[in-house]
Amino acid sequence: MGMNRRDFVRGAAVAAAAAASAPRMMAQEPGATVDATVRHQLMDGFGFSEAFGQAYGLWKMPEEKREYLLDLMFDQKKGMGFSILRNIIQDGGMPKGPFSERGMSIEPEPGKWNWNGDRDQIWLMGEAKKRGCGKFFSTVWSPPAWMKTTGMVDRGGQLRNDMYQTFADYLAEYVLGYKKHFGIDIYAISPANEPDFLAPWPSCIWSGEQLAVFLRTALIPTFERRGVTAEIIVNEDARWDDLSINTILADPTCAKAVNIVAAHAYTDDYTPYVPLCKRTGVFRKALGMGKRVWETEVSADGKNITNIKDGVYWARLVHEHLAVDQVSGWLWWWGASLAEKSRGSLIGIDPRNGTYELTKRFYTIGQYARFVRPGAHRIEATAMPDKDVDLSAYHDDATGKTVVVAINRGMQERSFPVTLKGVTGMKVMGTRTSATENHAELKEMHVKRGGFRAVAAAESVTTWVIG
Repeated sequence: MGMNRRDFVRGAAVAAAAAASAPRMMAQEPGATVDATVRHQLMDGFGFSEAFGQAYGLWKMPEEKREYLLDLMFDQKKGMGFSILRNIIQDGGMPKGPFSERGMSIEPEPGKWNWNGDRDQIWLMGEAKKRGCGKFFSTVWSPPAWMKTTGMVDRGGQLRNDMYQTFADYLAEYVLGYKKHFGIDIYAISPANEPDFLAPWPSCIWSGEQLAVFLRTALIPTFERRGVTAEIIVNEDARWDDLSINTILADPTCAKAVNIVAAHAYTDDYTPYVPLCKRTGVFRKALGMGKRVWETEVSADGKNITNIKDGVYWARLVHEHLAVDQVSGWLWWWGASLAEKSRGSLIGIDPRNGTYELTKRFYTIGQYARFVRPGAHRIEATAMPDKDVDLSAYHDDATGKTVVVAINRGMQERSFPVTLKGVTGMKVMGTRTSATENHAELKEMHVKRGGFRAVAAAESVTTWVIG
């Protein structure tokens, strides 16, 4: 027997009422679960570069302010504890003043070696090491002009085919020489900076196929023969893309020797806050082969923005790279630099006047760098425990500490419980950067009933350390 209209309407009303009441009856409070028994990528650290003469600018700051900034950048207790420093392997191009993209090469002409240049970067590596920065890696923007097809370091060109072995010897000598002459261990070498980009400054164009041939026939066997243990990093393209990386890893010799793959996270979009999807993506082939992924350079053009909105934006990029793209190492472009009027640096400096300008992005990125230490693992965690909140977590076997980082991009405070699994620590220490705070220490809490309550202030980045 069919249902008449009155029965249908009555039944629909009852169903609608039940549906409306169900969420109220079954609703659960937002919250996060952090599970230290489920591990993801091993963390290598966070860093930046002082290339193009920026180390010299820092060196020339008044001593008291210079020491303060060095502590602020590299010391974990006094500052942000950045643990990776990226250097430029000088190409021998003609410098345009002390703050230049070009610098004295260790091999200014074939077979002639010079170890008297690069004083500013060598000084900075020593200062960083004293403060706990343990990884130095060096990138080639351009080989020396005499090795290139154009005979000049600027505006692209390519490495000459007959110079593959010479360039490999040059890179091996760089690593060995810095250890011999300066006591500096170079952790990794990157033979090409943005090989996909024809830049007006020192640059060199490589295809993925060309780099694979260079690695297989020259660099890898040379490093093996001469006992160079530095990691080889490829490919540092300007865009967050793994096409050339995949080409290199398709070569069996390269796949065996290369442990770290890298890219930059620039885009062709120059709006202040480029959608993060244009800077992110999973390098599936490399990860599937057990390689570590690094993001080795990113910044933005235009007038400097020092506020918390900018800080939260870049912290969200760190989160996406770490929690989604499984990145192990993450680097900004310049740390302290003379680009005080642009977004290219974390700290703007003016050695002439002895002044500096700090940015919120320096502190929000530091919410990761200071607490997520090299050797920790990212662990399983609820990615979005509440509205507008991005969350990730890390565990360090060496210290027994678990770190939880939450970004609140919204305009309202969010409070939610965090349930801990496989975490033995009982004390919870919080540190926050917001519109009015820079790494402010929060009131100590304790783990109760297997968790704690997290409070994420509006537009903020908060780090909790459980230990």
